[in-house]
Amino acid sequence: MTSHSGWVATSLTPDWAAIPARPSREEIAPGVLLHAGASNNYVLETGEGLLVIDPGHQSLRDSFHRSVREWSSTSVHTVAYTHGHVDHTTGFGRFLEDGERPQVVAQENCTARFARYRLTRGFNEHINRRQTANPNLEFPSEFLAPTLTFRETLTQRIGDLEVVYCAVLGETDDNCTIWIPSRRMLFVGDLATWKVPNSGNPLKVQRYPVEWAAALEEMAGYGAKWLCPGHDLVLRGEALIRAFLLDQAGYLRSIIDQVLERMNAGQSTDEIVHGVVPDPKFASLPHIRTVYNHPQFIVRDLLRYWGGWWDGEGATLLPALRCEQAIEIVRLAGGVAPVIERAQALVQLGDLALACHLADWATIAEPESLPAQELKRDVYRERAECEAYGMPAGFFRSEVLDAERAIANLTGGPG
Repeated sequence: MTSHSGWVATSLTPDWAAIPARPSREEIAPGVLLHAGASNNYVLETGEGLLVIDPGHQSLRDSFHRSVREWSSTSVHTVAYTHGHVDHTTGFGRFLEDGERPQVVAQENCTARFARYRLTRGFNEHINRRQTANPNLEFPSEFLAPTLTFRETLTQRIGDLEVVYCAVLGETDDNCTIWIPSRRMLFVGDLATWKVPNSGNPLKVQRYPVEWAAALEEMAGYGAKWLCPGHDLVLRGEALIRAFLLDQAGYLRSIIDQVLERMNAGQSTDEIVHGVVPDPKFASLPHIRTVYNHPQFIVRDLLRYWGGWWDGEGATLLPALRCEQAIEIVRLAGGVAPVIERAQALVQLGDLALACHLADWATIAEPESLPAQELKRDVYRERAECEAYGMPAGFFRSEVLDAERAIANLTGGPG
């Protein structure tokens, strides 16, 4: 069975250990270059200049520029964004320094996204540092603005290629697919990668799982022979692509249907979050990997999509300060020492989720308690190591870093 050659898969069970390291480049088809960096960046020869689809992240701008220029000296005619996330849109800087001034095509909401990013740059830097457990991450402040936007669809002729853009609600409100009919190549950004759909990021704006599922089902009918995602492997083969897209939609539908049924039955947020699980038929598929987004985050995205921010519990509507709650809980427990002891027992029992609650209460109630901070460090470190999904693991590692900083402040040494 052929799994893949370089970055192109011809099976739904590729050998992930054999994928080239990032950043790297590959001409995946004649006149089509893939630069695999923080995201997948595609460059197409058109006969009238290059078409760049998602120029990537600013941290790899030199790698992207070098890869393109070693492949072609042709000037860039158009830059197209599948969506406005910074790992897809901020890597064109070296070309601008060379004097390139291409048109930039995006769905119209991308302009508002970039304005929001400038308005909330400090917040976005903070939340991305927490998500990645990288305290040195810098969020971009400058963006290559779209020069040509569209609301629903746009068709362009660039040299030899007809390029069709179609707006889609999914991971963002500015998603679009890019379809090259003559080559039957479909570029989808983050709408279809080889993992659980990334809907419901805990610290970011609303995503659209319902429309996302519908878009996947619609794309399955395109008859694409090449599926070019914003991350992971390119998939080749019409039947494989159709199955891939419908399975991704099926995964989302299985969660959507359960959440809607439970909401209509009047269940609480707690019951829904802990009661909904994706259909094992889809969750066990090798092309829907459990490596990044957690299905509970999709559940919460749907709760926010159809409802409000309140979880329905009386005390949380107008709550006491968290520190006041923690102090009261620790007082009732007889002090911080019994809380620490119980948390350690829970760790031995394998209940890391509950142990994390106790570690939080202990450190919030007594932030200058060295044993409490050491408990938090150890509990969250173990939870991060045990977490299969990369996004929550990143948040747990940030809790470890917080505890290590507190320990260093208390002891004058490393945490």
